[in-house]
Amino acid sequence: MKQNVEQGGGAGAGPVATTHTNTNSDSDSDTGIGHPVEGERKALSRGGVLLAVADLLWIPQAGLIAFAFGVMVTSLHGTGHGLPPDSIRSAPLAGSLAGSLAGLVLLAIVRVVLQKTGLDLARKAARSLQSRARAELLAAAADCSPAAAFPASGTFAAHVTEQVGHLGPYYGNFVPQTVRLKLVPLGIVLATAWFSWLAALILLICGPLIPVFMALIGTKAKAASADQQEELTRLSGVLLDRIRGLETLELFGALQRTREDIAGAGEKFRTGTMRVLKIAFLSSTVLELFSALGIAFCAVFVGFSLLGEISTGTWGQPLGYATGLFILLLAPEFFSPLRAYAAAYHDRAGGLAAQDKLSRILMQGRAGAAPVPISVPAQRKIFRAGEETPALMHPPAISLRSVSLVLGARTVFEDLTLEIEPGETVFLTGASGSGKSSLLDTILGFHLPGKGQVRIGGLAPGQHGPDFLQSVSWLGQAPRLFHGSLRANLLKGAGDPAAVGDADIRTALDLAGALPLVDRLPQGLATRLGEDGFGLSAGEIRRVALARAALRHHSRLFLADEPTAGLDEDTAAAVIGGLTGLAQGRTTVIATHDPAVLDLPGRVIDLGAYPVARQQGAAT
Repeated sequence: MKQNVEQGGGAGAGPVATTHTNTNSDSDSDTGIGHPVEGERKALSRGGVLLAVADLLWIPQAGLIAFAFGVMVTSLHGTGHGLPPDSIRSAPLAGSLAGSLAGLVLLAIVRVVLQKTGLDLARKAARSLQSRARAELLAAAADCSPAAAFPASGTFAAHVTEQVGHLGPYYGNFVPQTVRLKLVPLGIVLATAWFSWLAALILLICGPLIPVFMALIGTKAKAASADQQEELTRLSGVLLDRIRGLETLELFGALQRTREDIAGAGEKFRTGTMRVLKIAFLSSTVLELFSALGIAFCAVFVGFSLLGEISTGTWGQPLGYATGLFILLLAPEFFSPLRAYAAAYHDRAGGLAAQDKLSRILMQGRAGAAPVPISVPAQRKIFRAGEETPALMHPPAISLRSVSLVLGARTVFEDLTLEIEPGETVFLTGASGSGKSSLLDTILGFHLPGKGQVRIGGLAPGQHGPDFLQSVSWLGQAPRLFHGSLRANLLKGAGDPAAVGDADIRTALDLAGALPLVDRLPQGLATRLGEDGFGLSAGEIRRVALARAALRHHSRLFLADEPTAGLDEDTAAAVIGGLTGLAQGRTTVIATHDPAVLDLPGRVIDLGAYPVARQQGAAT
């Protein structure tokens, strides 16, 4: 007998309160996808320090070179006519040159080892971050509600490949350069200032101007890079969508318009690429201008000092040949980290833009509601291999006790209390926006309540084992079929496809009213379907999806969201008959507006009767 109620009563079971905070699986990580965890941050920092130390070793190398040439000049000047020095003077000269050469070779080897180790550390950390970002994206997609809006396949594929690909150069190239930029110029300026305060002052004036202009240009570069990534994502979506519907486009004679659409998208992408390149060339020009000026001013100062035209700029003693050469050798290396930083600056622009895109792709928007982050529920327990996990062996009782759900800025329902008995069939009804779909998502654990408790069989959704969803049969408003045979699509619902025979499949098809459809297909179960069930009508797709749900014999919980929406009367009648069969022996919750479905045996709960849902019109 059907019972109409406005609110389920009774107290919920279970002493454990659900958690409310969505957090990353790694507590050390920053918020959002594409940020390094603690271990990766340390590796990137160590890599940058090693690169900086390798650069700073150029200071003693420059000192050895300047010393060796200074000894040679002194020796040659002592001969008076350029003749070879006598045996007494040749021994110290040879020893000095040999010692300097040995020191140069040793320091060069150490520098190469440090540079390779630093780059390897940074690139390994960047690869780890990319792999983790892709895994988090796919995990978030897998944990997304079946009813949630999701980006187009081409868009999501572009994010997983192209967008995540931008993170590698950003962290592998740019981040270590920031450490070099902090240490190396300071070390070179101090070494230069030891001999000449004026040369150090020249470097200090020219050096900081580069980051200032780079920052100004970088703002434009980031915006251009973000626009370019947006165009790439749009181009990927356009191409994939047109390829999927190529047969339809050809039948409707729309191929020419499709060519024009793709050509237009490609032209916008080309224009965006050229805009990014223009900014890259501009930043390179600024860098080379100021570095050339800095080196030139240092060379002019050293030259005029050696000629005796300038007697200031040192700490009392005049600038000699060795000290002048030492300063000239250090000046280009002062700008080397700035060059590397500038070269990697566009990696930074691309990486930051990618992080922003990756954060926004995990925002599921609902009509009229603020975006809601898609994330792995924080209350979901991590089960290890071999650990015994609870399973739904029998139709479970469902208990919601004083549950409040807020999505974005909207309250969907507040203080909702509901008890569903094991094996009971419940129909959720109410106006659009009353929270029917959100309640189904809350039962499955895709939404975490702000307060209150949700229990399925006495446990919170996240406390069930990793195979919990394998114990659930689901039928949504827009079920997805995949490219492949009809048999392969049906077997996706079976727990053990190898144990399912043709007789089981035909029984499920008969329950869903889809057996006549299969019998008239040219190859029966072997008939290949297009992407999204291309080749079948909406009603036929719904019946195939219902048969797929029926093949999950071991399920003990059946949920359906508007299973007859948009169907004609005959098709809806076939689906309703299948719903009746699937509800047998299962706890069943069906969200629907259809009076024909509401006439089935079960209890009807009108969510529109709740004040919060009625007044605020929260998202479904």
